[in-house]
Amino acid sequence: MSCGDVANGAVVVIDEANPGQLKLSETPYDKHVAGVVSGAGGVNPGLTLSQHELLQGGQNVALTGRVYALADATNGPIQPGDLLTTSQVPGHAMKVTDHALAQGAILGKAMSRLESGRGLLLVLVTLQ
Repeated sequence: MSCGDVANGAVVVIDEANPGQLKLSETPYDKHVAGVVSGAGGVNPGLTLSQHELLQGGQNVALTGRVYALADATNGPIQPGDLLTTSQVPGHAMKVTDHALAQGAILGKAMSRLESGRGLLLVLVTLQ
């Protein structure tokens, strides 16, 4: 994954085809969810754990904590406290509506609102 490939705030997943690499999420309820690319909305990582060759271009991925993520509310308005998972929209999170499918595919909880469309959402990343 290089800096030009993925936007800040994008939801990323483990890339099965390339061990140790991440890629943009593309599938709803993806159990490979890994985190959110830091830096959107001016929120930068407080702690950086780096391993050279995994993320080029200085990108950091939030594995836990508070970060802005790209979100899609076409699956329903997102309210603070809603569980979030990967969306069919590449790099976006969505509200969990099917809790059975969401097991193992939880990105975290919404900390702000997104009533409709797409936009940045403050997220508490707590992978489950």
